[in-house]
Amino acid sequence: MPDETMIIFDSVETKIVVDIKLLRSFATVALFEHVGQAAERLHISQSPLSRQIQQLESELGITLFHRDKKRLKLTEEGRKFLNEVTPFLQHHDRLKDYGRHLSHDYAGRLDIGYVEAALHSRLLPEAIARLGIGHEADIRLHAMRSKQQIEHLRERAIDLALLHTPPDANDMFRQEKVWTEPVILAMPKERMLPAPGPDDLNGQPWIADQENLNPTARARLLAACQKGGFRPNICLEVSGPLAALACVEAGLGFTFIQKSLARIVPDNVALVSLPWLPLEITLFAVWRKEETRPLTKRFLATLGLY
Repeated sequence: MPDETMIIFDSVETKIVVDIKLLRSFATVALFEHVGQAAERLHISQSPLSRQIQQLESELGITLFHRDKKRLKLTEEGRKFLNEVTPFLQHHDRLKDYGRHLSHDYAGRLDIGYVEAALHSRLLPEAIARLGIGHEADIRLHAMRSKQQIEHLRERAIDLALLHTPPDANDMFRQEKVWTEPVILAMPKERMLPAPGPDDLNGQPWIADQENLNPTARARLLAACQKGGFRPNICLEVSGPLAALACVEAGLGFTFIQKSLARIVPDNVALVSLPWLPLEITLFAVWRKEETRPLTKRFLATLGLY
């Protein structure tokens, strides 16, 4: 199935039609920030690739890259354009894959977005195991933050989202809570507090997830701590609970983890439950309301949603 063309912009005054090949070239150059490396990935020479980027810029009427001697950097317009191109290319690939298998005994392709907690809780891997489909299906997992999953779901780049923060109620998505578990306190064993109360935790050095990656989660953490009667002294920001645990192991501070992670905690990290703290890990499944694909419905059934 050859690449077709796509209408990018259409108005009374003008119409711009861009070949998908140009979009794929643009996305690859943006990935490597280097024409030579992108050309190797695309199996073409540098000169025609440079001409393709210039052609795309000419057709769009914008500059996509800042150019210096060795590297290309996306302009602000290029970054915004890439944000739209990426999910389109993903959906285009999914459609081609679906078309190629229409005449075969093939259950289909299922793209699932997930946050780390969906793996650590075993919710996601156990649901895939219950699905009971082997080589007849193509299941692809995509680690993404909650907001990014919603964007990809809206753009049809994924079929299902497993996330912490569901979208506001709307006519496009359905959502259901599928998992809840308490958090527990992780601390260096040499600084262990056997039964800590709010006063013991107030001002303790704390390791938290990066605020810019999930402001909602940070707000939820601070609100729960305040309601519990203490304020953590966030001295280090990391990405994900495993990174936080590694920092606790090094004696850098305290953190919260979901209870199901207790099975992999290092020996020099102490764990304590805090029944007085109103904080838990919650996972939601989100999918499109008009979903009709049998494989997606079968997976939702493994979560008890169909």
